[in-house]
Amino acid sequence: MFFAVLFTIAPVLGAQVLLPALTGPHNIGLRNLELVDHGRVDPFSPTGAPRDLMVTLLYPTTKKSLEHLPLAPQFSPAAASYFDGWFSWPSGTAASLTTRARLDAPLTVETARAPVLLFSHGFGSLGFTRSVYTALLSDLASWGWVVATVDHPYDSGVVEYPDGRVVPARNWSWPLDLPTIELAINTRVADLLFVLGQLGDASVMGRLTEGPHVQHRVLGHDESGAIAPIFNTSRVVALGHSFGGATAVGASFNSSAIVAATDLDGFLYGPAVQEGTDKLVLVLGFLEHYATDDPNGTAGWPALHGWKRDFTVAGTVHTSYSDYVVFGDILGAEGPSAGTVPATRMVQILRTYVDAFFSKFLLGVDDGGFLSTNSSAFPEVLLRRWGP
Repeated sequence: MFFAVLFTIAPVLGAQVLLPALTGPHNIGLRNLELVDHGRVDPFSPTGAPRDLMVTLLYPTTKKSLEHLPLAPQFSPAAASYFDGWFSWPSGTAASLTTRARLDAPLTVETARAPVLLFSHGFGSLGFTRSVYTALLSDLASWGWVVATVDHPYDSGVVEYPDGRVVPARNWSWPLDLPTIELAINTRVADLLFVLGQLGDASVMGRLTEGPHVQHRVLGHDESGAIAPIFNTSRVVALGHSFGGATAVGASFNSSAIVAATDLDGFLYGPAVQEGTDKLVLVLGFLEHYATDDPNGTAGWPALHGWKRDFTVAGTVHTSYSDYVVFGDILGAEGPSAGTVPATRMVQILRTYVDAFFSKFLLGVDDGGFLSTNSSAFPEVLLRRWGP
């Protein structure tokens, strides 16, 4: 189908090193937002502060002449420093990594019409943050999705706020005990649901219409004459990797607005497993284990009572479902090990299956049976388990 282009040269410090080229028809924009839930105390904060979230929006824009806007860096300064240390990269390497998204690109009418996808990252003990999935999420945005990717403070590798505050991950020891797992999952699920509510609140999202590059008619008005929300949050989807996969499924269990969830190589926990769920679930993971079923906990697969599919991808490991595979290709020997599937192919596989699944059940796009069988276009992807 579609292949991205990847720069494979080693970085020159201070120069931009681009993530994979977008394969969709849209240019994309990127905006970072701080959203504070004043009604909820952060259970992991040492000071009992409100839950304070950083969110990145990746979104399609039809504005073609965006060269006057800078390409957004992949990482904030503190996150870049963190990843240089995490991977033992030369100082400045992570800061050179650059997205294909234009920073603060215009919000357009097409942006407002686009379907919304919530994303939850893997657990911070492996260095995961909201920013290390940018290649896949950017490509999804180029195909018409508004992606809201959320940092979960204290279990994200690092979170940097606009005022300069930096919150590193707690000193977690994996495997976690069950009460800690349940608390973390419930907190993450509440994060996604709070962000969903904020995205649907015109008074909150109105700040996105500030500045010279915004089409003010995006907001419009509803039938009562009030300002209408920018985004349609009445029917959305959720995606997550690792612990974020459990978060996505858990959020769908707790919200009628989330119609489907995709779990990228994550065990399932929480009420969705304990009580069972009829929500639609797609699973993609590596061959050597059953992604939904923690061998030390309750198996998640039997708790999924609705439409479900479990695909494995040969040649992958747990980190293949993040940008770690992209870093390996860009940086060569300096990149982390993340399986044997090339980055461009991995992004293509994930984008194709995730987009097909969400388009089928949110947008009513016929997949032609693609999700119910093995595909000759993707011989490394195997349908292992399925439900009705």
